[in-house]
Amino acid sequence: MSPQPGAPPLKRLALPQGELAQFHDGVEAIRYMAYIELRPGALRGNHYHKIKREYVYVIGGKTELLVQDVNSADRAVVLLQAGDLAFIETGIAHTLRPRSPGQAIEFSAAPFDPADIYRFPLEFA
Repeated sequence: MSPQPGAPPLKRLALPQGELAQFHDGVEAIRYMAYIELRPGALRGNHYHKIKREYVYVIGGKTELLVQDVNSADRAVVLLQAGDLAFIETGIAHTLRPRSPGQAIEFSAAPFDPADIYRFPLEFA
């Protein structure tokens, strides 16, 4: 799976000594990284950013990702599971609804800035 057109393919290898999952390989530096615990019944997100473009890599479990363009109101729901990588562009409101316990990593080339978090309540249909 490639997160963007022209990006190198990512790999996930099941090795005898354990899994090796490559979720970032590029010239763009990572300036922000966070661990996300996925707990069913607890939504994560309900906001968008004007500066930060972010990736979410699911380590384990399953979660639904609801995204909505704040300008056009176009919406989509994507089921993510272990090994999936989602790219979230600026101006896209997003929230995660875990379907099973799990873990994910969120990372970005932009450093964390609390002034770049714009609340945007999203509801699953």
